[in-house]
Amino acid sequence: MNVILNSDEAHAVLSLVSAQVLDHVELSEAGRKAIRDWRRAHDIGRAGLDDFTESINVAIGNHIDEHTTRMMRIRGAMKVKGI
Repeated sequence: MNVILNSDEAHAVLSLVSAQVLDHVELSEAGRKAIRDWRRAHDIGRAGLDDFTESINVAIGNHIDEHTTRMMRIRGAMKVKGI
């Protein structure tokens, strides 16, 4: 399986997750400000979003690889390889 998010999709993920944290976690005002500042730095059209998109795609790919079993054909035999 291959999952790759574009910048708009990555922005939607970070917006939803940060909104959930701000709404449902007890944080100091400084913590809330830090999350809002971080979210603003990763807004659409900013370089931070491109870096975030690349990072989240790598993390998703690694997670999928770690939890996927693959069938490999080696000289006519089938072997199961857990990655």
